[in-house]
Amino acid sequence: MIKLQVSLALEYYKLFIMNIKLSLISCAAFAIFLSCSNGNDKKEESIKNTDIDSITILDLEETNRTIESPTDSEPAYNNSIIKLIDSKQEIRELDGNFNQMTLFEVDKGINLDQLKEYCSTVKPNYSNGYFQILVFFKQPGSARFPNNPLTGLFKEESDLKNIKAVYTINNINGYSKLDYYEKNEWESLAQTININ
Repeated sequence: MIKLQVSLALEYYKLFIMNIKLSLISCAAFAIFLSCSNGNDKKEESIKNTDIDSITILDLEETNRTIESPTDSEPAYNNSIIKLIDSKQEIRELDGNFNQMTLFEVDKGINLDQLKEYCSTVKPNYSNGYFQILVFFKQPGSARFPNNPLTGLFKEESDLKNIKAVYTINNINGYSKLDYYEKNEWESLAQTININ
């Protein structure tokens, strides 16, 4: 009789643990849904979790193509201190839309006002897709795409030490913010500016 009670208690404990795991997974999925729908914080940890969102990555280098701009027209803003390096798209399997990251090289002396003006000027060129992420690197040799999905952004110290700013646009909910770093993303707090 005691063995039966112990066995039943053990089974109830296993069910209890499974219910907790399912609750945590549900909460994480709900948090991702909220962060994507209201855009309050572009760097939600739930968005950074690469196991949650399954996507197909299109590596434009492998197909020997480079996107010069997100629309097939040249950007209206021409500035010698900001140079486009490359773009990469990921198709979102959930809805067939895409996320795109575009890498830039910026002059070491660039300031917040110059980047804000640039982002305001080129914003209409990035009106397609779900997320448009423009990353401004201080050194062209350090500019590269992250190993994780584009919306997970960068996590490595070596990358973060070379990022001067990140401009994120969510074309679905209207989120449009520039995160500017006085020194770099690793050593400075972001100065976040709305881009209208």
